[in-house]
Amino acid sequence: MSGEIGLLAVGAALGSLVFGVSGFAFALTASAIWLQAMPPATVVPLVVTVPLVLNLVTLPQLRRDIDLKRLAPFAAGSTLGIPLGVAVVARADPAVLRVAIAVLLVGYSVYALSRSRLPRVRLPERSARAVDAGVGLVGGVVGGVSGLSVVLPSLWIGMRGLGKAEERGLIQSFGLYCHVVTLTMFAGFVGFTADLLRALAICLPIAVVGSLVGLRLFRRMSGDVFRRSVLWIILAGGLGLLARAV
Repeated sequence: MSGEIGLLAVGAALGSLVFGVSGFAFALTASAIWLQAMPPATVVPLVVTVPLVLNLVTLPQLRRDIDLKRLAPFAAGSTLGIPLGVAVVARADPAVLRVAIAVLLVGYSVYALSRSRLPRVRLPERSARAVDAGVGLVGGVVGGVSGLSVVLPSLWIGMRGLGKAEERGLIQSFGLYCHVVTLTMFAGFVGFTADLLRALAICLPIAVVGSLVGLRLFRRMSGDVFRRSVLWIILAGGLGLLARAV
C-alpha cells in the first residue's frame, strides 16, 4: 500500500510539473509511471480527472489568452471524435493503436526538433477553421482511445505561428473541454470507485502545487523554448508508449 501511495505521489508531482510548463501532457507523464504497478481501469480516470482540476486551477491565470472563437472548431471536432475513439477501443486492439500513435508522435517530434525553426502553416481563415475542426476530430478519437486528446492538436497548433501566450491558452482550453467530455462519458458508463476516490485524494493536493510551480517556469520561457519543450515532452511520451508496447 505504501509503495502505491509513493507511486501516486511521484506520478502526480512529475505530471503536474510538466502540465504547468506545457498546459497539457499530464497523462503522458503520469501514466508512464502509474501503469508500472496500477491497472488501466484506475489510471485512465485519474489522468482525465486530475488535469481537469489542474485546468480549473491554472486557466483563470491565463484567461486573457483564451480565444473562444479560435477554440470553437477544435471543440466541435473533438465532440464527435471522443465517442468515436471509445467505439474504436471496443473493436480494435489497443496495443496496435498505441503503437500507431507512438510512431506518429516520435516521428513528428524528431523531425521538428531536427529543424532550426519549427515549420509554420498559414491558411485562409475559412480553410484554417475547417482544418482545425478536423484536427480536433482526430484529437478526440485519440483521446477516446488513450486519454491523449491534446497531444496531436498541440503539434498542429504549434505550426500556426501563434504567440506563446495564445498557443498556451488554446492548447489548455482545448484540453479542458476534452477532459470534461471524456469524464462525463466515463462517469456515465463506469462511475467512480472507492479506490479511485482514495487515489484522487492523494494526487490532487500534490498535483495542484506542481502545476503552479510549472506555470511559473512557463512564464520565464521564451516562445521558442516553450515550443521546443512541448516537442521534447511529446517525444518522451511517444517513446514511453513504444516502451510499454514492447
